[in-house]
Amino acid sequence: MTVVYGDEAVATLFEISDFIYSINTVGAGERWIAKLTKWVESYALKNVSFALCQDDFLASLKLSCLNYNDWIIAFTLKDNLFVVHKVIRGNLLA
Repeated sequence: MTVVYGDEAVATLFEISDFIYSINTVGAGERWIAKLTKWVESYALKNVSFALCQDDFLASLKLSCLNYNDWIIAFTLKDNLFVVHKVIRGNLLA
């Protein structure tokens, strides 16, 4: 299954990377994104289904969610695509 990132998810990942870079060492933001993308790819398996997000708004958009540390990865599955639509700080949903 192919993992694809929507525009909103990509923008958020770049913001996170820039922030991590500003408080850490050179390359820390890129390493964080690499870890996250590898983790997401480990869930992009054929013939696997996921429940809708527990958050009412995200569920109304028909998004499924995974938790990555303090982050929520909101996505859909369609055909052979695992489409990441949103990357949200978990405490923003509380």
